[in-house]
Amino acid sequence: MPYFILFLKGFIIGIGKIIPGVSGCALAVVMGIYEEALSRLANLNKNIKENFKYLFPLALGILMAILVFSKVILFFLEHFNLVTMCLFFGLLLGIIPSLKNKVKFKFKDFIIMLIIIVAFLLLFNNLALPFFIINSKISYLWVIFLGMIDALSMIVPGLSGTAFYLMLGSYSFVLNLFSNPFQDILASFCFCLGFGISFVIFTKLFNYLLKKYNHQTWVIIFSFILFSLLEFFLQIPFSFSNIFSGFCFIFLGFILALLTPS
Repeated sequence: MPYFILFLKGFIIGIGKIIPGVSGCALAVVMGIYEEALSRLANLNKNIKENFKYLFPLALGILMAILVFSKVILFFLEHFNLVTMCLFFGLLLGIIPSLKNKVKFKFKDFIIMLIIIVAFLLLFNNLALPFFIINSKISYLWVIFLGMIDALSMIVPGLSGTAFYLMLGSYSFVLNLFSNPFQDILASFCFCLGFGISFVIFTKLFNYLLKKYNHQTWVIIFSFILFSLLEFFLQIPFSFSNIFSGFCFIFLGFILALLTPS
């Protein structure tokens, strides 16, 4: 695959990483690079040269998107919240048709998905965490945990790190950390430490699960996607006066996701 195409796909994945409710990893599935990228990451020390040629432009695109768009997304969320949230919801909704083709669901699969979704809804809707700020040395342990979530969201399609950050009161903190990584060097180091530990462990684990338990793994992935979709929709600040414009932007996001290059 040409390096520029890999860079472009990485750039799209990077944008998906920083918008709430949109899984960059799920976008990788839609664009047909997820399983190959995961396999190369899990076996990085085998055929290092070829793996580097494939993964470097992909990683560069992701990094560039995060650095360029972090401040832009934060600005739009602060000044055009409804429009931005609706557009992001439509993007997530639009990737579902492509993901559904990955597995043929049976009746028991829908029961499992329902149980997972309800369990996650009960867990996160009972969390009332305040907005996170670093106010002690103990806070840096939480930053390590946030880094672990970020790595996990890069490995598991449908598991949106940004959606989890919103629920944990840490979204603004992480976005500002992405925008100004040198403002707090220790926080950046802790985040990278958590990311690195989680990335190494879960890349190999998830690659193994996809090979040995492909059907069951995709059922869990689809459960995460449906949970993120439902939870994100409940956070959109709809009112009687803005519901029409909101659904127009949901439709726009849906169409844009369907047109994502594959």
